Amino acid sequence: MATPGMLFLIGETADGSPVGHLWIGLTHPRGVPDCAFLYDIEVSPERRGAGLGRALLAAGEAAARERGARALELNVFGANERAASLYRTSGYRVVTQHMRKDLLA
Repeated sequence: MATPGMLFLIGETADGSPVGHLWIGLTHPRGVPDCAFLYDIEVSPERRGAGLGRALLAAGEAAARERGARALELNVFGANERAASLYRTSGYRVVTQHMRKDLLA
C-alpha cells in the first residue's frame, strides 16, 4: 500500500462499510507518457449492479487526473462482458486486442 506511484481507493457506504476497491499505477507499465494504468477494480458481489463500480471508476479517474495523468488504460478479458460494458459506457475504447486459439486435440 505504501508503494510510490500507486493509488489505492476503497469504496465505502455512507456509514463507512467497504463495498469495493481500486488500484491504479500512476506510471504506465509499458512507459506510455502521461497515462496511468488501472490494475484492479472490484465491487463486493452482493453490492454489484447498483452503480458502485461506475462511481469507484470515476473516483479513480479523478484521483489519477489530479496527480497528472492525462489518460487511464486497463486490460479486460474478452469473456468479462459485464466489465467491458462498464468501461465502454464510461468512455473507454479498444486500443489493442489479443486473440487466442486453444490447440488441444
